[in-house]
Amino acid sequence: MKKILLVVVVLLIHISVFGQGIPELPKQIFSANLGTGKSGTGDLYGLMVGFEYEQQFRPKLSWSTEFAMTIHDGEDLLLVQLDNFPREDMSYRFTTAGMQLAGKISYHAVRTKNADYGIKLGVAARYQSTSLADDREILFPVLTGYPLPVRILRNTEPQRTIAAVAITQLFARYTFRKNIVVGALAGLQLDTNGDVIFPQFSFSVGKRF
Repeated sequence: MKKILLVVVVLLIHISVFGQGIPELPKQIFSANLGTGKSGTGDLYGLMVGFEYEQQFRPKLSWSTEFAMTIHDGEDLLLVQLDNFPREDMSYRFTTAGMQLAGKISYHAVRTKNADYGIKLGVAARYQSTSLADDREILFPVLTGYPLPVRILRNTEPQRTIAAVAITQLFARYTFRKNIVVGALAGLQLDTNGDVIFPQFSFSVGKRF
């Protein structure tokens, strides 16, 4: 009887000390994302900034919503120098910018007390405006008789568009003391307007609560 009682006491102590496991991390995260991406329309490199709220609803699953902004720019370089005149920069410069609101589902393939790795799939609504002409042509003086090159721009698509977006992202992050989260994202997105942002890389800083 004493042996049985001793075993029960030891078992209860073991459960009390070790059975609680590692305390769960807070299930909500608010983070800011900053990175770069290449827009498939014109192969333009630019910046991407986003603010994301995420909440875990299963041990391996969470949902999130993100408001993000992008800006890409480029130029068709054209430097002209006439006899006895300073060189002139007649380059054509253009910018594509947009904002989007996304909803995502995340699968956490690896989730420990500190490390977190997985994939995010989502959809978004995107507004975009661009000054990039759809067709660009330069006529040189030998053809026109004009002393300077003549640039012809043609626009066949609207300047402002609204599109549906598909998003795929791989993520990795680490939770430090005071529930500060630092991570990285890599992914792509494509929309119904035919625009692609790939590759995209960004760093994130946030807090669990």
